[in-house]
Amino acid sequence: MDPATRAHVKGLVADHQTNAGRSLSELMKTQEILKGAESQRLRTFFTSNCMEPGRDLDAYGVFLANGDLAQVKDDFASRVARHAATASDSETPAPGPSTRTNEPAAQLTPEAAAAQELYALTWGPTVVRIYGLLGLLRIIYPGRAAQHLAVARFLIDTAKVPVDGPDLSGTLALSHAISTKPALDFEYAQLLYDAGGDVNNRNRYGGTAAHEIAQIWTPQDKSVVARATSAFKWFLDHGGNVDIADSDGMTVRYMTSRTESLVPGLSALVAASDRDRTRGECCALCGRTADETMKRCARCKVARYCAPDVRACQKIDWPHHKKGCVKVAEVAKEGFSFLGTKF
Repeated sequence: MDPATRAHVKGLVADHQTNAGRSLSELMKTQEILKGAESQRLRTFFTSNCMEPGRDLDAYGVFLANGDLAQVKDDFASRVARHAATASDSETPAPGPSTRTNEPAAQLTPEAAAAQELYALTWGPTVVRIYGLLGLLRIIYPGRAAQHLAVARFLIDTAKVPVDGPDLSGTLALSHAISTKPALDFEYAQLLYDAGGDVNNRNRYGGTAAHEIAQIWTPQDKSVVARATSAFKWFLDHGGNVDIADSDGMTVRYMTSRTESLVPGLSALVAASDRDRTRGECCALCGRTADETMKRCARCKVARYCAPDVRACQKIDWPHHKKGCVKVAEVAKEGFSFLGTKF
């Protein structure tokens, strides 16, 4: 972060200080999930500020803004060459909380060290990461969207830069791409998802992208509702979980049930997703299509989950599943009656 931006951020931080909980400057040093006044303090700062290209982009950021794939490739090659030449004493930026490796640069290949550098880059007061920046640039400069997508593909496929870098709010580029506020970019979201993006990532307020999608302030606007409905369907089709609670204890399942009379399409999608998962046609937690590697719940023999050595879906889902699991297990053991006949 350059001195001018740092001074700007310090001024903004001072404007948001109160005596309730930790100061904004302290909150910005962590990645933990917040609640109460601290959560609101960070949210207020994040929604009141943004990355401004003219102020926040450095030379590399300008390459990205222009969608200049040749310059991006040359930059990566230069970084690799520098690490190859000075592997023993090169200084690597501190990795983010979800970086694939914590190895020092001397133990990384030159390519991996260069990727780690790119992963650590941020822009603006909201600490926008590289894929988040490309997502914003696709909104700001729609005429260059194809070039931005090509740059993202290079960073994913060749440079191997992880897609899980969070911004100041703890939100990933994938979540921003489907949140509808302001973006709804299925093409970019699919690219990030295929590269390992977590559709159920929780931001620092504890919510997922679906928490944002489900907040429809103008339900009388059919275009807004249609936009939210299509985003929500994408979320569910790609393994979205509506039972994850934010830091205030609110789940998307509850939110959609409360607004069913105004936006019935969202609750209908939840019901359809539940039917698919109950029938064992997909993982009961993440929604991935069932295959031979999935394991059934040993108790009810119905719910299916990703193999435990791949994802901890069953363990995560147990607090929610155990209520229905008990009922299914009881029926399987004792049978049930219909018109006086026991089955």
